[in-house]
Amino acid sequence: MAGRWRCWILAAALSGLAPLLGAADAPPSTPPAPPPIVQIGSAYFAKQYCSCLFVVGHSEASCHAEFKPLIDSFKITVDRASLPQSAKVATRLGAASEEATYDRRYGCVLSK
Repeated sequence: MAGRWRCWILAAALSGLAPLLGAADAPPSTPPAPPPIVQIGSAYFAKQYCSCLFVVGHSEASCHAEFKPLIDSFKITVDRASLPQSAKVATRLGAASEEATYDRRYGCVLSK
């Protein structure tokens, strides 16, 4: 008899927790979009960092120092595989990510 009560208590507890645990019939949740200011900042740094590197010709250390301290919050990826024709700079801050592409004819433009 005591075992049966335990089963009922466990079933009631689990049924109350099912929505919190993500039951099978619950719709999938999407992560919230980053605030516009974060997206704008990510785009700004991608474009400016790209121009600093490939249009002006500064080193990565020099470009990084130019945008301190704010740029320290961003993850920056530089892809030089296609130089001298083109290159890419990607920035990421949380869920916001942007990419600027360098083209020797047009300079740096946002590509995403």
